[in-house]
Amino acid sequence: MLRARYCFLGLIFTSIVFNVTASSRQRYEKDPKLAPTPEEYEMYSALIKQFYVTPQYHLIVIEDRTFRYDPREEDEDQPWYDKPKGIVIDPSTIADYGAKNTDHWVVDKNAFKLGVKCELVTSSDLWAIFHGKMGEVEWLQFFDRHPDSSGFVMLSRVGFNTQHNQAMVYIGSRCGPGCWDLHFLLMENAGNGWKIQKELRKMGSS
Repeated sequence: MLRARYCFLGLIFTSIVFNVTASSRQRYEKDPKLAPTPEEYEMYSALIKQFYVTPQYHLIVIEDRTFRYDPREEDEDQPWYDKPKGIVIDPSTIADYGAKNTDHWVVDKNAFKLGVKCELVTSSDLWAIFHGKMGEVEWLQFFDRHPDSSGFVMLSRVGFNTQHNQAMVYIGSRCGPGCWDLHFLLMENAGNGWKIQKELRKMGSS
């Protein structure tokens, strides 16, 4: 199972680097109304600050396009939305998450509010450094280019339910050889802002 998880995470990174298509940018440019909203950036910023902004690092590097994370591809025999204890997931939350994450979307560096410096890294940047490998030599090259960072962050689009009080989002990072984490989150807004209701999937290694 552990080996399968590492293979799965390798596939996630490979999809980020290799499967960003020109049609994604064309779709973004043709219909910017479908791009990430200010509310999504507020959620991204709050989560990045919670998980990745620390005193020892002065730069957050973010992958410049969103991507879809679907845990069902890892555990096909145990669907991730199958009655979490004490939690009800609105089917419309799942549907919106799925619909928004059928494509990659360009993110706007200036829309993040992190309190520290922020840079975007493109798929071609990552390919130029890693070439599909994430060993010590490749990471030395990455940190030579981004010396004040802890690695790079990856984001999905945010899926909302029809009542707009529940949401689903993925946030994860790669932070060095064998160092990674992922958080697949169910969010709730009970009238006082978006809060994590449950981590539907949390994994990591360092």
